[in-house]
Amino acid sequence: MKMKTVLLALSALLITHAAFAQTPPNQCTNSNLISDPEPFVWTLVDDPTDPHWTGTMEIAKATLAVGGEMITTRIYRQEGGCDSIPGPTMTMVPGNKYVLKFRNRLAYEPASEEHNVFKDPNVSNLHTHGLHISGMIPGDDVTRSFEGSAGGDFVYDIPDNHMGGTFWYHAHHHGSTFLQVSAGAFGLIVIDDQYDNIPATVSSMEERQLVIAYLDPDVAGTGGDTLITGTLNPTWTVNGRINGTLDVPVDTWVHWRVLLADRDAKLKTLSVGEQCELALMARDGVWRTEVPKPLPTNSISLTGASRADLAVRCTGSASISVGSTPVASVTVNGAPDVDPSPYNEAGITWFSERPDYLQDLRVGNPDNSETINMGARTINGSKFDHAVPTFTLNTEGVQQFRLKGATNHPFHLHIYHVQVQGNCGDFEDGEYYDVVAGNCTIRFNLTPATAYSGRTIMHCHILEHEDQGAMGWADVTLAGAQPPPVFPDGFDYSEYIGPGVPPGDPPAAPSGLSATAASSSAIDLAWTDNSGDELYFKIERSTDGASFTPHDTANADVTVYSDSGLAANTPYWYRVVATNDFGDSDPSNVASATTDQAGTATALNLGNITLSTANAGRGAKRERADVLVLDDTGSLVAGAVVTGEFTGTVTENGITGTSGSDGVAVLETSGTAKGSLSFEFCVISITKNGLDPFTADPGDACASF
Repeated sequence: MKMKTVLLALSALLITHAAFAQTPPNQCTNSNLISDPEPFVWTLVDDPTDPHWTGTMEIAKATLAVGGEMITTRIYRQEGGCDSIPGPTMTMVPGNKYVLKFRNRLAYEPASEEHNVFKDPNVSNLHTHGLHISGMIPGDDVTRSFEGSAGGDFVYDIPDNHMGGTFWYHAHHHGSTFLQVSAGAFGLIVIDDQYDNIPATVSSMEERQLVIAYLDPDVAGTGGDTLITGTLNPTWTVNGRINGTLDVPVDTWVHWRVLLADRDAKLKTLSVGEQCELALMARDGVWRTEVPKPLPTNSISLTGASRADLAVRCTGSASISVGSTPVASVTVNGAPDVDPSPYNEAGITWFSERPDYLQDLRVGNPDNSETINMGARTINGSKFDHAVPTFTLNTEGVQQFRLKGATNHPFHLHIYHVQVQGNCGDFEDGEYYDVVAGNCTIRFNLTPATAYSGRTIMHCHILEHEDQGAMGWADVTLAGAQPPPVFPDGFDYSEYIGPGVPPGDPPAAPSGLSATAASSSAIDLAWTDNSGDELYFKIERSTDGASFTPHDTANADVTVYSDSGLAANTPYWYRVVATNDFGDSDPSNVASATTDQAGTATALNLGNITLSTANAGRGAKRERADVLVLDDTGSLVAGAVVTGEFTGTVTENGITGTSGSDGVAVLETSGTAKGSLSFEFCVISITKNGLDPFTADPGDACASF
């Protein structure tokens, strides 16, 4: 028996949750436990004449491990920060001025002169979705974009009376919005709500930030894209995790700030399992008129651009789902806390105090009315033209829009939230939203104090439609309307910083790559590191010598790699790429090797054990073990019977499974449990006619979860 030798050689694989996907060195985290996104850090510039806060946001290329698979894509990150989807959460306080220095770290590509087509994969910007601020330069002007290695500075003057709440930011260059948002270019914004005069019971709730996002790597190639690659399939994620675990205090109200981010903004149902209680406090960054609204079905309909501030109290384990798809699990811990609550100190509902731009507009006739016809590629029958407004708004007072076609083409208006007039499906009479997926009548108010002069963008929030023309704008010419913001006086900020000399260079390419067969199932690689500034190396593999795909990563300064689990007597080709913040090197030379011929197999061996849990419905899970079976030549074995035992949350003996063509036998407990499962699995024996069996002493062939 060489049992211990085999296990030690493959010890790195024993308790992994995927076949490969080492976490890239600059990734924030790859734990399955759902943590809040990284915070964006603002720095105070305490100037006596113009105090303000500043920070640098980058859009950059990044390679991430997501659910055991890899994706190379475009993401937002703070300068000097780690890589993640979503990007860092920006928190801002009413009454403060913020200067966001935006830098595009992608490769330079000149912007196309075409309009209303997919284009410009590396041209980008940043839109503050839902904020009540100016939409003109240098504010939240989405017609302003930046090529790779260029940049510019945005000014966000947050009004003193801006309502606190949950908002978000995302890429919004017309032509590449669909591509970039689909693959991860977004993050949360939180406006501090401590000035909203909310009950102490509400402000004392623990807050969690949940970005429930649909990542779609299948957009690769859109508009000339060549950057998005990897093994990740389209999937729902929560804070970048696939079926991650959210840990909350037991039987205690917690404030969930939820963003549903999906490039297809049609309504979807978000639900939480029956062990939890839900109540709605705010939608799209606006407190409800009466807070909270209990949700007896534990579900809510949201568009793919909506936010919901939910109060959630769980007494046991539960699941979070979008439609019929589970996206995360909830576990509970600790002791209950009865003080935090979505209700006021008297234990009853309370009425929110809204600023002047969010007043009740349901009484009386509007001062101006428009009809908005939402089409698949048009608004009011026309495609977007940056020089020609859809209409002009020059009348002070209540504006009324009648939406048509918005059920299938959700309507989003920049700068202004809109109040629904009369119940309209999932959109409540009197409540405010910034994305409406229904043929509703909506109102908002324009006064000199609440209106912003100039361009107000409107569009279909199905981003594929928006990029192809379903966007328009209203020209606000109201006398006395608020002007665009200005840069702080005396500081070196700029509307546009041209590409010029890139801020840095990709690392030098590795060279001298060699590949040597180590056995019938492994090939060893070695190369020369020609750079001193790489973050890590990407190992790319091919089975035909022409089409290479990402396979794994190696840390900086490492120059060897062993690829195992390969088929016998099979050729493989490899190349290595060095990467840093400024891009990828050219690939190394291509090296190939053919695994050794498999000898005559005489005995069975254990390859590795991979442990996980399997969903059994209603929040319950089974314990699961995937056991890789090899023979003594290192080849995969099909048809072998694996016998093992589970000990822990669920204890079962004598469980069997049969290996498939991939050499893997799957064993699961019949019993189930809810909450966090903890268990050990041990292989007792592996048998197959014609080969000597594998047997293990108690405790020798085990893995823990």
